[in-house]
Amino acid sequence: MLINVVISVIAVIAGVLMCFEGYNLFRLSLGIAGGVAGFLLGRAVINFTADMGVAWNPIMKIAVLIVFTLGLGIFAFALYLKALIAITTIVCAFWFYDDFSFLFERVSNSVLRIIFTFGAGLIAGALIGVIVYFAQRWTISLFTAFAGARVLSGVLSPIIWSGFLSGEYAGIIEQRVLGSDIGFDYTLVRLLLLVGFCAAGFAIQLKTSKK
Repeated sequence: MLINVVISVIAVIAGVLMCFEGYNLFRLSLGIAGGVAGFLLGRAVINFTADMGVAWNPIMKIAVLIVFTLGLGIFAFALYLKALIAITTIVCAFWFYDDFSFLFERVSNSVLRIIFTFGAGLIAGALIGVIVYFAQRWTISLFTAFAGARVLSGVLSPIIWSGFLSGEYAGIIEQRVLGSDIGFDYTLVRLLLLVGFCAAGFAIQLKTSKK
């Protein structure tokens, strides 16, 4: 329980820095994005090996996540722009898989569905990475605002879901707005937070970022 609280607090701090100070702290933001990519990769390794029968105890899981998170975070911070495209591609691939896998639900083969979803995410991430690499101030601000907003929405959505809204009531609203196929998984809350934080972060960065 305590480790989840610590991770959530760190994620919120990192998300705020990326969302509202991403351009001024772009190297730090890229390091944070690298840490996020490392965490996602570590989680994927644990899940994949667990499906293959590998038994993970809580300490081993934490150790793997720390190694991946710090490793890719330091890698991204040290190499800076040289690591930009790679880190952006990894992060976008996993985020695409988490948020848009429903686009490929009609693919009956589970392996092909995963390949298509990750493949689309990799292509989108690579394109975004190239654009940001050659970007001006506004594209870097938009990218970091979105990345920070994505982290914040992911952490805060469950809190708002359980703290301010009844899960059942919010789920009914989701299904009426997004359709009956949507599960009770705070999709609408997360989307609203993502758009709100991204817009606010982008606007604030354009006003406060250094030329």
